[in-house]
Amino acid sequence: MEADFWLKRWQSARIGFHREQINSQLKEHWPTLNVPAKSPVLVPLCGKSNDMHWLAAQDHTVVGIELSPLAVCDFFADSPLTPQQEALGPYQGWHTPHISLYQGDFFKAEQLNVTFNAAYDRAALIALPAAMRPQYVAQLATLLEPGAVVLMITVHYAPDTQQGPPFSVSESAVIELFEPYFTIETRPTVSEGATHPRVASGELDFFDELCFVLVRKESDE
Repeated sequence: MEADFWLKRWQSARIGFHREQINSQLKEHWPTLNVPAKSPVLVPLCGKSNDMHWLAAQDHTVVGIELSPLAVCDFFADSPLTPQQEALGPYQGWHTPHISLYQGDFFKAEQLNVTFNAAYDRAALIALPAAMRPQYVAQLATLLEPGAVVLMITVHYAPDTQQGPPFSVSESAVIELFEPYFTIETRPTVSEGATHPRVASGELDFFDELCFVLVRKESDE
């Protein structure tokens, strides 16, 4: 997706991907990863996700990267946090003691000159069409230290005919994309079944939420 696509989605408030509630898989699986307290956690393509508040409450420093200035403004407007702002390379930084958001293009993030030992992806990979996913995975791998752990959540549904996000990304697609850089552990699938409105309407046969724990390899294969 071109940058203008996402900027227009935020400008027109077409943000059905945003969830007010904290993701249940995050709450269940993050504590099992044993990410040390105070560790910075990268959240790529973060939008205004409230999951970042949850991660900060677990005693982490959250670093989100988001293209849309509206999303960043909304995130802080919806919270009691008062950020300090600074220009940093291609980014506008918004900083509080436990959460920093960098507004700009994720694919320029190497200019921040920082790497991470943990990351969380709920809606980044599934926001990208297939042609852009290898670039995203390579960029994510560049930003993570060897041994870094990632909790990643995708959706998988059929029939897969949707022309816009969230895109269906299956387990096999995740393995193909990430295996050169990461070891991959699958966690239990959450199947919404007939409780999902698109399944109930007959539009989709199934709609599943997949969860993976990725660990950055020492070297790329």
